[in-house]
Amino acid sequence: MTSNANAPAGAAYWLELKQLVRLAIPILLAQLALTGLGVVDTVMSGQVGTDDLAAIGLGSSLLLPVFMISTGVLLALTPIVARQKGREAWGDVTQFLHQAIWLALPLGLVSLFVLMHLQWVLDWLALPQAVYRLTDDYLFYIAFGLPGIALYQAFRFFWEGLGLTVPTMIISGLALVMNIPLNAVFIYGWGPIEAYGAAGCGIASAIVMWSMLLMAVLYVLASRHTSHLVSLHWSRFGLPSWRNGIRDLLALGVPNTLALLFEVSLFSFIALFIAQLGAVVIAAHQVAISYTSMVFMIPLSMAMAITVRTGLAYGQGRLQAVKQSLATGIGFSGLVSLVTAGLTYWLAYPIAALYSPDADVIALAGSLLWLAAMYQLFDAIQVGCAGALRGLHSTRIIMVVTFISYWVIGLGLGYALAFGDWFWAPQGVMGFWIGILLGLMLAAVLLSLNLRQRVRYLVTTGELQ
Repeated sequence: MTSNANAPAGAAYWLELKQLVRLAIPILLAQLALTGLGVVDTVMSGQVGTDDLAAIGLGSSLLLPVFMISTGVLLALTPIVARQKGREAWGDVTQFLHQAIWLALPLGLVSLFVLMHLQWVLDWLALPQAVYRLTDDYLFYIAFGLPGIALYQAFRFFWEGLGLTVPTMIISGLALVMNIPLNAVFIYGWGPIEAYGAAGCGIASAIVMWSMLLMAVLYVLASRHTSHLVSLHWSRFGLPSWRNGIRDLLALGVPNTLALLFEVSLFSFIALFIAQLGAVVIAAHQVAISYTSMVFMIPLSMAMAITVRTGLAYGQGRLQAVKQSLATGIGFSGLVSLVTAGLTYWLAYPIAALYSPDADVIALAGSLLWLAAMYQLFDAIQVGCAGALRGLHSTRIIMVVTFISYWVIGLGLGYALAFGDWFWAPQGVMGFWIGILLGLMLAAVLLSLNLRQRVRYLVTTGELQ
């Protein structure tokens, strides 16, 4: 990954944009491939029956917050590795990878245990017996894949910290390709293998997760970019060390996890609250969430690239390089978001019609997409600032701002707008989306201010010059 230190000012920003886009595009394609895994599960299980489709939807909703436990913690490895690369502390890069692997093992096992013991949630939901059984079986089988995917994430966030994002894209694409025939075998049955229905998606996904780990190990051992940094032999691996890795990973990673859980739980609670408003409202909300989640992958991918570039510049102690990454990355994300916001606003109803032929669903979903168009700029700014703060090793403020913006404003104020009648008529699902809009506006402002403060602090301490 090149440095822009000696380039003229205008050329330096252009070179920085090229570096960011080069990192972001493979991440974006990888995210799309991983999203495709869920789409494939939904489509293929839906061919069996409504109960199987319901089991996949519910099981995925319960899987996601558990999955965030390991994701958030191990995500800390990317800015740590990027900073050590900037410092050219290659021994520390290897040390942090080894400690992340040690950390991934218990995280994966804890996730497995939690996912296998969610029957109390299924009991509380009072599900039909068939849906209960299929969901429980799906969670049981997919749980066996969680240790594998946690270990994979340790390798993934390691090479992404080095500025290598193409491996993530390739492995995610191969995972999607593998998932289709495996789903077919275990959902519908093949030869001596019985048909498991929706539960077969769990078996297929677990196999895919361990396969991703195998591909990751083969890559880091064979690639000229990583092989000199990686040793998986027990004699060189070392023991878990609180002082030499795990403490730093948890210090950055635990706030990451909580921030991700605040975000995921916001949409989970909204889905529960609007369930009483009827099928049309639920469907329209799902349409808007599905579309906006896909669009959000663009600024999210750029934010992950910003994390790498700012982490590298932080390790080098180069203030100007940090400023270039921030201005270029967040500015570009903002410009792209204005384009997507305009398209979303003008094409809101045609977009909704792609998801549902129901006129009532289209009408309500179109209105929700108008609100979504209004917050896309703020969403791009806040996620870009969050990515930069991670790169500069400041994640606690992200956790605090996420809690205030998502839970206090998005959920709290959203609930009051949706169902309250103190000063206004209840707004229904629109109230929650207004809450999301206001929450993201607040997040963009607070994270921008804190990012500016963080840079000033690092200049004061001499870590950036």
